[in-house]
Amino acid sequence: MKNKIITRFSVFIAAMALLIFSAANAFAITNSTSVVSPYWQSDGDAYTFVSISHGSLDLMSSQIGVIMQAVSNDGTSTFGTTAFTVSENSTTRIFVVATNHSTINTSTITASDVVFISGTTTSSSGSLVFTPRATSPLIPINRLTDATALNYWGAIVVSSASSGFAMEFIGDTHDSVFSVLTSAILSELPVGLN
Repeated sequence: MKNKIITRFSVFIAAMALLIFSAANAFAITNSTSVVSPYWQSDGDAYTFVSISHGSLDLMSSQIGVIMQAVSNDGTSTFGTTAFTVSENSTTRIFVVATNHSTINTSTITASDVVFISGTTTSSSGSLVFTPRATSPLIPINRLTDATALNYWGAIVVSSASSGFAMEFIGDTHDSVFSVLTSAILSELPVGLN
């Protein structure tokens, strides 16, 4: 019995260490200026889908530029980097796919609001990093151009099984951190409501 407990405890410690070290890349960036998803995956069957929506708040610029980088688990960016703009009242759809994906590619999905990022490998995974294209996104001159003010949603999709799982995003509007944008919104409320 004692050996079973020691073995289970050792396996638990090893699993926790693996989790901590594999997610280390995702937490190296501050969530006040960037949005990070700790995990993405792509191969011949699975792909990553990300949706970024512009909420059209009064304090937000009508267009917000975003730079997205797909960082692999080994720390390289074999899937590359892409830059795009999200306009107010719109949603940009992003697909992270392997170059050999048969159903999700630039021939099968041709809408103007779609961004593809594909790698040269058949299988990869890692973290996604979203940063603003603006030089000072948190200093409101007229309106904010902050990528963290956008709404992020995503999923890892396994085509053959018609299944998948949701992704986590750290630093977007759903994050619980009190940001400059939150502070600016609260300062606009009538006295007594903030």
